[in-house]
Amino acid sequence: MPGLRLVHLTFAGDGKETAQVVFDPRLTVIYGASDTGKSFVTEAIDYMLGARKLSLIPEADGYTQILLGIELPDGQVITLMRGPNSARVNVFNQDLRGLIYRAADLELTAQHHGRTSKNLSRYLLERIGLDGALIATNDTGGIKAVAFRDLLHLCLVSETRMVAKTPPVLLSTGASGQTARKSVLNLLLTGQGEQASAVQPNTGQRRVHKGKISLLDELVLDLQRQLDPQGGNESELAEQLRRILTHQDGAAVSLRGVADRHAQAIGRRAALSVALGQHDQRLTEVDDLMGRFGLLGSQYESDLARLVMVEEAGSLLGYFRIGTCVFCGAEPEHQSAGHDAQETTALHTAVLAEDTKTRQLLSDLHLTIDGLREQREEIAGQRARNLEDSAATDREIAGVEEELRPLENQAAELMSARSRVEEQLGLHRRIQELEDVRAGLVADGAVPGGPPSRGIPAGTLAEFDRAIARTLEQWQVRVHDMAYDQYSGELYVGDHARAGHGKGMRAVLHSAFAVSLADHCLRKEHHHPGFVVLDSPLVTYRQPGVRRTDDPDLPDSVIDYFYRDLLQRFAGQAVVVENTDPPADVAAHAQVYMFSRDPQEHRFGFFPVRPDEPPADPADG
Repeated sequence: MPGLRLVHLTFAGDGKETAQVVFDPRLTVIYGASDTGKSFVTEAIDYMLGARKLSLIPEADGYTQILLGIELPDGQVITLMRGPNSARVNVFNQDLRGLIYRAADLELTAQHHGRTSKNLSRYLLERIGLDGALIATNDTGGIKAVAFRDLLHLCLVSETRMVAKTPPVLLSTGASGQTARKSVLNLLLTGQGEQASAVQPNTGQRRVHKGKISLLDELVLDLQRQLDPQGGNESELAEQLRRILTHQDGAAVSLRGVADRHAQAIGRRAALSVALGQHDQRLTEVDDLMGRFGLLGSQYESDLARLVMVEEAGSLLGYFRIGTCVFCGAEPEHQSAGHDAQETTALHTAVLAEDTKTRQLLSDLHLTIDGLREQREEIAGQRARNLEDSAATDREIAGVEEELRPLENQAAELMSARSRVEEQLGLHRRIQELEDVRAGLVADGAVPGGPPSRGIPAGTLAEFDRAIARTLEQWQVRVHDMAYDQYSGELYVGDHARAGHGKGMRAVLHSAFAVSLADHCLRKEHHHPGFVVLDSPLVTYRQPGVRRTDDPDLPDSVIDYFYRDLLQRFAGQAVVVENTDPPADVAAHAQVYMFSRDPQEHRFGFFPVRPDEPPADPADG
């Protein structure tokens, strides 16, 4: 839910040069020398928003109209006009930045009255949706309508309150009004005011409800302890989950494409491996056959040589031998004329026939061997090509796996982040369910255990603690175990209350409280004025060239991160009044006023230097 936005603060008077500061929608920094009207700006804003009086400074003499431009949540800009020491505020339904002569569109009293709507408090409360909201005034069920001034001290922090030991939620350490102050914080954090109940539960019902609420608080606290302190609130986690799912979809498309290419390469490599195995097997078979056929060819050639030798030896033996025939064994008396010639011819014929047969077999064998040799060369060529294809495929697989590895890592990280965020969201949903049950019991008139009677739900409180811790972390302030104690209204860092720290840390913690409260409410669309005005939040800093703080928990860089966080992350409008200058990168994007108290340099102060009165010499104190 949008809040109010300060547009300008203007002092106007007849014959007077207008004194004015215009506020940036995000961050306005007013810094410079002392006694130039910086804190007067804070006091004037406070006055225009209902403070009883404004301590005027001499430079304000002659200014009869104080104007505060405000942009309402619906975008309309109005101008509040109030005279010094006046109890009435005039409302003009337009942005006016000079002396006003016309009648007001609406006249209001500056002080809050619950019985009439003709006052500034109810006018502003109605604009931010809080008119009629109730807050508790005591622990016995007393309630009243909230006033705008009840909210303002939580978003407008003067220099005095910034470093005071009074807890940020309170205006004083006295017991009076503490319940109402704490109830206002409850209203802002939960977005729900107290309920007016005509029928109160009896004692027995109160006791039962009290036990149920105590049990619910314990369950909520247990769930809160499981939440990641840096995980963000539910809406931030939902946004994180949306971004993770978007990234997962994109990563899945990329991963699927690369995985498909990897699978295809693996398939081709497997087919090549099978082909190479077949080639190797066939080459082995061919080599074996060629070896066997080689031996057979040698045998054939040996047989041919033996046949030649047999033929030659037979002719010689038949020619020179007398007596028993060497071919058929016939004795001489049984041999006829030309017996040796006939036997020799028969031998020659037989040898020739065998020789012809053997040569034919050898010729066929050579043809077979030639065929096998050609087949082997072809298989060897295919195998060599498959080896080249296999090497190329291996390189392709390695390249695809290089692409695949980071995508798989990214997918694993996204899945891990998604699981973590979904787990945190589940915890938030469970906490919300329990708090809804608790709110129902409270709405029925139950009394939560322990004072105050209508305390902040444990889950909401833990969420606010994390918001403050995140703010301090953004500012690089090194503290741990930050917690707001709703019973005392005090901020604690570990076991140490804010009041126990030095002025510098008290100011930083008070600023973090106000900024975190506004940021928390605006992001959860709860009611809040919408702006913070912080006077001297960084009072610890010293002049450049020396260490700017003696607090070891406040490094010198806090001032830089403080301004950047307000400019870049803070959901509301911030006005900072300080002595030291902001970092250059922030000054380039924010509305910055430097009050120099030097008429020759920059701006003299909030009010223009009076020509008839020279500026005071700083040496005079």
